[in-house]
Amino acid sequence: MNSRLLLATLVALATAGHANAQESVIAAATPATSGPVVAPAPIAVDDSLTAAIGTSYLDNSIRGFGKAEILGPDGKKHFVWIPINLMGFNKYLPFHRHEEDLKRFGREPFSIDVDKVQSIKLNGLYQEHMVLKGKRKHLIATRVVNGPVELFNYTEMVQSGAVMVPVGGVAGAMVMGGLGLGAYPNRSWYLRRQGSDLIKVERVGFIAQMTAYFHDDPELVAALRASKLHYREMVKVVQGYNEYLTRPGGTH
Repeated sequence: MNSRLLLATLVALATAGHANAQESVIAAATPATSGPVVAPAPIAVDDSLTAAIGTSYLDNSIRGFGKAEILGPDGKKHFVWIPINLMGFNKYLPFHRHEEDLKRFGREPFSIDVDKVQSIKLNGLYQEHMVLKGKRKHLIATRVVNGPVELFNYTEMVQSGAVMVPVGGVAGAMVMGGLGLGAYPNRSWYLRRQGSDLIKVERVGFIAQMTAYFHDDPELVAALRASKLHYREMVKVVQGYNEYLTRPGGTH
């Protein structure tokens, strides 16, 4: 995989410290005080997400941070440097106010509650706070497909435990092995039609939910019912539907 994609990893989220309250959302953020921020081992970016978004968001990055336009719930815009993270953010968003701060050894980022962030724009990458039925979900997801139907993704890396593996040569014997150790991506998908509210894609009842949502595309409905498209393939599902709408005779 292209080494530039390794920049798109999650920088460990810093816990909030203490600071004087100010009117500006960004000015009111607190510096991290719980120790140095350490980046985890690089995580490979899902090829389907990368293919959908591209890699322009990695341009002009510094130490894994990029200059972003942050929109607060009050409608005010702020320009700060944030970790480039395709997977999204929850709870806190680390940031530096100035480019010079990134170049200072040991300089800790500030931290802001994601509930104070409405959206993020970074070199073509668009991320938004997920709000379902008027309730904030306390996470910022990445828009991976834009068009008549938008698709957002939030990915959380979940640590898997050790698994039982058979011992060769001993009938019926099982021991704890390390083959199951590691992390796997737990993906959440969100959809939005133009003029409609967000909905979350359900794992249970996926086919019924998606055939109802995309009911006007007979080919897509048939593929879903035949189990040719699955939860993990939402990029392909939404891209296919948006392409269908551009065909002559498509429903607009």
